[in-house]
Amino acid sequence: MLIKLIITLALLCFSHTATSLDLYVAPSGNDHADGLSLKQTINGLNGPFQTLARAQQAIRELKKTNTFSEPVTVHVQGGIYPLQKTLVFDIRDSGFDGREILWQSENGPAIISGGLILQDCAKGDDNIWACPGSGFELASIKYTNTDRKKGNIPGFELFIDQQPMHLARWPNSDWAHIKLPLDENTKFSSIEKLPSLESDQINTQVHIMSGNDWYDQYIGLESADQSQNKITLSGKTKYPFSSGRRFYLQNIKSELDAPGEWFYDLKTNRILFIPPNNTKPNEIIISTLHSLIAIKGANHISFRGLTFRYCTGIAINADKSSNLLFDHIEISNVGGRAIETKNSSYINISNSHIYNTGEGGILVTGGDRNTLQSGKNLIFNNHIHDFGRVLLTFTAAIEVFGVGSNISHNLVEQGPGTGVFINGNDHLFEKNEVHHVCEQESDCGAIYSGRDWTYRGNVVRYNSIHDLFGYGLKNVNIANDTVVYARPDGVRGVYLDDSVSGFSVIGNLFNNAGVMAIQLGSGRDNIIENNLISTDSYAIWVDNRIAGDELKKHLSQVPYQSHIWLTKYPQLGLPMLNQNWPEGNVIKRNIILSTKPGGFALRYFMPKQSNILANNLVWSTTGQLNVDYHVLDSLPKRSGTSWQEWVAEDVEQDSVYADPCVNITGNQVTFCAQSAAKKIGFESIPSDIGLMK
Repeated sequence: MLIKLIITLALLCFSHTATSLDLYVAPSGNDHADGLSLKQTINGLNGPFQTLARAQQAIRELKKTNTFSEPVTVHVQGGIYPLQKTLVFDIRDSGFDGREILWQSENGPAIISGGLILQDCAKGDDNIWACPGSGFELASIKYTNTDRKKGNIPGFELFIDQQPMHLARWPNSDWAHIKLPLDENTKFSSIEKLPSLESDQINTQVHIMSGNDWYDQYIGLESADQSQNKITLSGKTKYPFSSGRRFYLQNIKSELDAPGEWFYDLKTNRILFIPPNNTKPNEIIISTLHSLIAIKGANHISFRGLTFRYCTGIAINADKSSNLLFDHIEISNVGGRAIETKNSSYINISNSHIYNTGEGGILVTGGDRNTLQSGKNLIFNNHIHDFGRVLLTFTAAIEVFGVGSNISHNLVEQGPGTGVFINGNDHLFEKNEVHHVCEQESDCGAIYSGRDWTYRGNVVRYNSIHDLFGYGLKNVNIANDTVVYARPDGVRGVYLDDSVSGFSVIGNLFNNAGVMAIQLGSGRDNIIENNLISTDSYAIWVDNRIAGDELKKHLSQVPYQSHIWLTKYPQLGLPMLNQNWPEGNVIKRNIILSTKPGGFALRYFMPKQSNILANNLVWSTTGQLNVDYHVLDSLPKRSGTSWQEWVAEDVEQDSVYADPCVNITGNQVTFCAQSAAKKIGFESIPSDIGLMK
């Protein structure tokens, strides 16, 4: 009930009174009209505007003439609104408390598009279609090079019937693999036989995971020697090459040979493609704008029911703004993130659908970490899936920085990398469902935070995290030119990495949530309580690791010894007995159900002093539950010992080995009447997890 009250109050902040000014926009409208009604007159002076920019101008004129005295609703009629340039909102477009400005879709989807429709396309040999680029100046649309994306490829993307196409590539599916590094970061040989690239090399781009399964990047190709099966990159990879790691080549005209591939032929100014499923295309669109909406220092603006499609970068970005509402919007087929708001407060992103994004879903930054003032940002009831189709890793569905974001009732699924990144303080991640993420990544977390002792006050509670499998290198045999990648591999449900501290992980449901449902990587002052974990691998993994300079640097960047910080996080003022040990953690009242025969369910590498392990309920459906442990301050160390031997070390207090008698169906949990869960005081997990209809 509390979260419903919060949402209701948040939406009321953006609501309009009965008296308001109504403006109208329709694709069939006229920018010379007055915009005050839907009905058009013959002379064209009355009726809707045709463009969003004209409606924006009308609102600015109200302010110039001091007639902005009431809320304004812009009624955007169903249809397509192609943008010639990014629609920029600034202080001139702001509303005020009680005089908000609402842009609202009506009578069908209102689609705000940064795309161009290609015409006069014709089918040629091998089912390769060609579309002339005349009149579009396609060569002037430049690819934006970044730290992770470099190369000489087109600056736009192609979509057929709203489906993103892939640049013509080798191999057509899956990946090729590094055989041997020929230097550290620029040259390597390939296990698979390289294709003949002929004159395509200068424009070829390499997508590569050079040294691990958790960081991908794009780099230009300098040369490909087919006779020696050797590749030289035009720039350095972030991580050194390692045998067996993945790569593929793209933007190769001679490799245009599979459904769903395309190529821009600069010499003939034609776009070539093979339609998905080899079917006749109906709608052929290229994305040309970098961004659709940019909000710079504007406040009290709402966007409701609008659809945003086709841009090469971030669809909507806002900076230094407040009281913005994005409700029931749809964002798809964009090259970057869907929404990025920085240095902003009272941002509400709710009830929206985000998919087919190139570099993630929603990023929100707000609040002040020095003063711990909350940004009061809300991410509520959104469905985010198929994100990270360009950059696979470090492009989460939801990412928060700063202080005090509320992320609740979202569904995150079907992503190649991490589902959620939590950075900063006092964020609440509650009643969300996360599954089938980290699908192309190892050493990955469905929910991840790491590398900071000062990320305190974050709460992860009442979420359902399930069906995580990961993907990683299992075996490479250079002599036989064989590589094996497989799942499951390396994914965690909640990944508290590299000494991150002060998290509360409470009341969550973990069902087959990776190789570790919860990993605590030497963090401090974390609470892991009242979680239900059903797994065929590790339920909880606690380890000790060396605290690097990065942790100490982050500690010095915030006033952690100030009165504000020590009042809120008094443990930060206490001395560390050993900065490399997990200290001050509480692991209690959790139910751990192991389903793996002879499986290792728990790993505790931690000191007895200062940590609390108590009142947990453990059970193995196969009759054997094993524990790895190293009691760091008294030296006992065992691998694969029984639960009984672990309890005898007297580290774990008042815990129970008994059948919890529990049934898990989707996000619902039920216990039988005689369940041993009562013995540890286990509290019920809420039933309203996930999307709210």
